[in-house]
Amino acid sequence: MLNLEQLNAFVAAAEKGSFSAGARHIGKSQSAVSIGVSNLELDLGVNLFDRSTKYPKLTTQGERLYQQAKIILRQAQRMENYAMGVVEEVEDSLTIAIDPMVPLSSIDSSLEKLSKKYPYTQIKLTKLNGDALTQALLNGEVQISVNLPMKAVPDNLDFVTYVDLEWVCVCSPDSKFADMEMVDNETLIAERQITCTSMLENPILESMGKLSQDIWQAFDQDDVIRLVEQDLGWAFIPKEMLLEKQAMGTLIQFTPEFNQTTMHYCADLTWRSNLQLGPVARDLIGMLTK
Repeated sequence: MLNLEQLNAFVAAAEKGSFSAGARHIGKSQSAVSIGVSNLELDLGVNLFDRSTKYPKLTTQGERLYQQAKIILRQAQRMENYAMGVVEEVEDSLTIAIDPMVPLSSIDSSLEKLSKKYPYTQIKLTKLNGDALTQALLNGEVQISVNLPMKAVPDNLDFVTYVDLEWVCVCSPDSKFADMEMVDNETLIAERQITCTSMLENPILESMGKLSQDIWQAFDQDDVIRLVEQDLGWAFIPKEMLLEKQAMGTLIQFTPEFNQTTMHYCADLTWRSNLQLGPVARDLIGMLTK
């Protein structure tokens, strides 16, 4: 039966070029590494190293088995890490619902950190809004939601505001709005507006979602932006979603007559108050609200 200590000694010696260097790398004595490799050769019935030169060199068979040994050691490490996570009650999976109006960029850096700290927890992102989002939280289908508040939070849900989103009016560089210092209300209302369905279902943002007499609806803000880039209308979106497109030259911000100051609307993190969150969920909330 393969011995992980022997495999570790073999890989260290192969990577460091000698038994002594391999031993220093893994914190063992040179004799321990040499004996470990020799015993592995006996168990396998294969010469792993050519010892006829000053420094041991992998044989052809040794080279192939070295690659296999690295895979086995990585798998063993994964098993140990996963088992440690089970002991610490780390979640196997975490489902996060994101309101279609909230930019994914507001949480993506935290998700990156989370993936490194908890590599074996599977993250599922889903887009929900309104009552469907609230119900998913209450049913346990979703553990955390990233949403724009619409009404009072039910008693059995907890929430915390984690980001203040600035909202802006945008259009294509090809739009007639592009060269206007300020777009008067009459002109704005006469031009097609692209809006997100979630915006029309939000009682606070609903009025901003139907300023125009001609409205097209898209499911989420990414679809809204795509239509605006095609100069099919103007839109009202989080500024965070504008910046990358602005740098690419596909969207520009314009100033509407009805509001010449900055417009803000915050996003919340919400979860069930009667559910004990695991370390992954707790860390995500901590990262986003730190």
